[in-house]
Amino acid sequence: MMNYKKWMTILSTTFIASITFPFFAHATNNQYDDVMIVYKNNDGKEQIMEQAVDIEHTYENLKTIEGTFTRESLTALKSLPDIKVVEKNPGIVESLDTTSSQLTSLTQNWSLNSINIQNAWSTGLTGENVKVAVVDTGVALNNALPNVKRYSFVDDDPRTLVDESTPYDTDGHGTFVSGIIAAGVTSNNRYGNITGIAPGVSLYSLKVFQEDGATMESLLKALEWSIKHHIDIVNMSLGTPGDDPILRNAVEKAYNAGLILVAAAGNDGIGKDVRYPAKYDQVIAVSSVDQNNKISYFSNTGSKVEFTAPGSNIYSLGLHSNIVQDSGTSFSAPHVTGFLALLKQQYPDYSNEQLRKVLRNYTIDLGSKGKDPYYGYGLVNYVQRTPDDVKTLVVNDITKTSAMISYTQSENAVIPTEKYYIYVNDHLIGTTTDLKYSLSNLKGGTSYKVLVEAVSAENVTTQGKEITFKTVQPTEEEQYFESNSSAIASWMNLLDKGKLLTFKTQFAPLYSISTGLTASQKATITKYNKKIHLVAISASSTSSYVKATNLNSIKTKKSTTITFGTAIKPSTLTTSNVYVLSAGKKVSGFTLKKDSKGKSINISTSKNLAKGNYVIFIDNKGLKTSKGKAASKPIAIEFTVK
Repeated sequence: MMNYKKWMTILSTTFIASITFPFFAHATNNQYDDVMIVYKNNDGKEQIMEQAVDIEHTYENLKTIEGTFTRESLTALKSLPDIKVVEKNPGIVESLDTTSSQLTSLTQNWSLNSINIQNAWSTGLTGENVKVAVVDTGVALNNALPNVKRYSFVDDDPRTLVDESTPYDTDGHGTFVSGIIAAGVTSNNRYGNITGIAPGVSLYSLKVFQEDGATMESLLKALEWSIKHHIDIVNMSLGTPGDDPILRNAVEKAYNAGLILVAAAGNDGIGKDVRYPAKYDQVIAVSSVDQNNKISYFSNTGSKVEFTAPGSNIYSLGLHSNIVQDSGTSFSAPHVTGFLALLKQQYPDYSNEQLRKVLRNYTIDLGSKGKDPYYGYGLVNYVQRTPDDVKTLVVNDITKTSAMISYTQSENAVIPTEKYYIYVNDHLIGTTTDLKYSLSNLKGGTSYKVLVEAVSAENVTTQGKEITFKTVQPTEEEQYFESNSSAIASWMNLLDKGKLLTFKTQFAPLYSISTGLTASQKATITKYNKKIHLVAISASSTSSYVKATNLNSIKTKKSTTITFGTAIKPSTLTTSNVYVLSAGKKVSGFTLKKDSKGKSINISTSKNLAKGNYVIFIDNKGLKTSKGKAASKPIAIEFTVK
């Protein structure tokens, strides 16, 4: 059996750390070795490079630099906004295992039976084409693990007779963990057959442990390597009691890169909180249960526990090609890792977030109903409870305010779909048994994300299928109607009562949207035009009172010359009298030039005019003829840009 290991960190005492663990950070002549600094951006990286006495390692994917720095340079870097973390004494972590004091009579390979892994194997799932990294003590030579690839991130200690840098396991912990995940079938007269959960995975052993623990440097190198080599799942049966900002940053970067991270909850006992890195949000924290599906006495618990798995009296591969028994959350974590490898093969396109959600559907709820601090969402168990997912999803009949979604389901589904959940922009808006759903009360010209989930009779949901679409963009006129509906109603009410409208702020906007009015409203406007003696012209409607050029070609000519039947006194004609409106709004960018004799004016623009209906208004308020008489008629000149 393996030796019991205590939690240890560098944050003991400076004296002990410097004597017992000489490979940790220490200060000499005002310089600090093995300092780790996390930067936010390239400016921060350059600032670190400039301040460093020596650079030992650069973790590009983790945005972290390790090196030697003076006290002054660290003080300077801490104050810079582009620097995230400066840590002089990175912690170490220990592997998580505890041993059972006595052997008991066990059902052969009980841990795999308890999670019904044979059901997954019967469907052809073995973890094939899934890349799993075990960050641990290495893996020993063992015929049951013939294809494991070994890498070491540990430096040799020249003071010892053992080569610590060897990628092979000299402790047994990493071999035991790897056997749970990926051992091929092996047998022993005493214990019978031993098989890993996902024997078909591509297993990568990333050795980070020396005898006294794993340095932060080795952990960062392992995570950096995992990101660079596109590992799918990382098993970390290790931990430390404190939240370390360097480790936290590395975990965040690994998760954001798409890696699934699994870690042991800890072995301090029930009621003790989950350890790091399992406690981080990006990591799946795994507690341990015994053969009776009860929380193991040694298992840490707490709100961060996400799933539970067998961890008491587990059989796996030993250091010397034998089969041994051991206990700990170190060994419940690889049960979840192996399980996830099977799901990754089953759902190869799912992201790490999606697989975490799917895993909830492959659990037995233990303890309190729902997620609880002992078992999380429950014991991982391959009893297929998830219905077949939505097969296709399309959006049809899209308008400004509505759309119709249609979807299909798989034929001959193993678990029938009972109903469908419809989400719009991550909000559940409806439940239906139909294969189509009408979306209403949408906003024009807006993008929407629709998710349809299949739901079984047991209320287990699928990952669902997602689609995005954009509603029809309303015209400028329609948008004006929607935004000013109360004002338009008020203006029409005034006209119905025979009242006068303010020409510039009420009548002109209303007239410019007249094509969108109802027949009765248009009749009211026509009646009012006569009342105020409005002269309205267009390309198809002319008048001797006023004429305009280029009304069919203003889009290209970008100007029109307006000629008056009666000359206007130029000084009375200003930009407050002449303006252009489209869809209820004033259009800027037009320039007014006047004939010195008052016979004509020119209106031009350098802008490219958008499609729509335009009206040039000439307000007769304060306007006089060249003979000094008041101009009695306002003018509306209409043109359309297609």
